[in-house]
Amino acid sequence: MIASHKTKYSADSIETKPGDQTKFACATYQLDSSGTERHGNVSILDFQEKSVKVSSVLETGGVLDLWWRDEGCLLAACASGELRMIDVDKDCALSECKVANVSSDILLAVNGSSNTVVTSDTAGIIYSINPDSLEISVKIEAAHGAQGWGAEVWGLALDRHDVNLVYSGGDDCLLKCHDLRTPHTVSTSRYHTMGVCCISPDPVSLNRILSGSYDELVVEWDTRNFKQPLRTVSVGGGVWRIKRSPDNMHALIAGMHSGFHIADLTEFAVAQTYTGHTSLAYGADWLDQGFVATCSFYDNLVNVWHSGV
Repeated sequence: MIASHKTKYSADSIETKPGDQTKFACATYQLDSSGTERHGNVSILDFQEKSVKVSSVLETGGVLDLWWRDEGCLLAACASGELRMIDVDKDCALSECKVANVSSDILLAVNGSSNTVVTSDTAGIIYSINPDSLEISVKIEAAHGAQGWGAEVWGLALDRHDVNLVYSGGDDCLLKCHDLRTPHTVSTSRYHTMGVCCISPDPVSLNRILSGSYDELVVEWDTRNFKQPLRTVSVGGGVWRIKRSPDNMHALIAGMHSGFHIADLTEFAVAQTYTGHTSLAYGADWLDQGFVATCSFYDNLVNVWHSGV
């Protein structure tokens, strides 16, 4: 561990700032002792000279996921069911720009492109959002779940080569691909045996994605065949996040109960495991020069360490 930082609330998401890999956004979420209020904030942290410094903090209520639209705009999926658009100025000061009341349930994930933003909730619904107005353009009801009940949509990612396609992972153990133009489910995988938490499309190769699940597996798929995976690797803990390295040769994996892992994507094997956190391994992303930032939940801890690659 090179540097660490304690957050005010439980830390659950880290996203590196586009254009400056020394800075990253961190989101927090914490239910109060009464079980009625969900607190949280978004902060910009700066890793410089082997220390982590706070550039700015914005109180938002509980946040489950973050996504950078560009270096000056950050979107937050909130426990209130709101999608918050946050301005980030040149000094990394944060200010709220727009708020959209998307759902009456908790928003769990957010992802997007320059033309489309997608978010999902605990009721099994996926929303396609206009990135400028934050108005709902497409709503996929019961994307996960069946017969009147919705399963949490933990994982959500737009295809990197066709933004009409969105991949989702649910608490119903299913990995799905949807076409936002229809909107219909294009294909479904039932390979995972527990909830699917995260999805990472390949930015280079067509028809390739990674999925991660509570079943402790990271799975590589050819999206044209969801029946049989290409390769799998177990990391010994539920897979909450998968982040590809900038050169797409390695993956940083948050393995909830097993720590954080660096996987070699050529060999498709774990090359390094980091156990410097004492609580649930949740948020993770790549920084500059092989460093990574990771966060864990109940100990409110952000660590920066070197990946070895």
